[in-house]
Amino acid sequence: MKIEFYIPKDEEIPTRLRLKVDDSIDVYYKKLSNVFAYTFDFFVQNVNLEIATEIVDEIVSRMKSQSYDHGAQWRECEVRDIVNDEYSLSITVYFRVRDSY
Repeated sequence: MKIEFYIPKDEEIPTRLRLKVDDSIDVYYKKLSNVFAYTFDFFVQNVNLEIATEIVDEIVSRMKSQSYDHGAQWRECEVRDIVNDEYSLSITVYFRVRDSY
């Protein structure tokens, strides 16, 4: 799965973080301020829940892989919040830090 960070050409300073998946699916994501979690938003007309879950699984796997820093590692918590209605599709993934101690 090809996943790339990008800045839209019409924005000098991006106001939302964006990923492009397989050159066709846009994923907007943000870190939540009150908990250690990220929310991933999709356009409903472009993906269904199954595809969105596969994409989020791959993104989370890469986030965890790059989190290794002096023995600390990101671990995903067991609960995900999913909003899937006619207007929006978002998946929120919660993390915790596992120390080497």
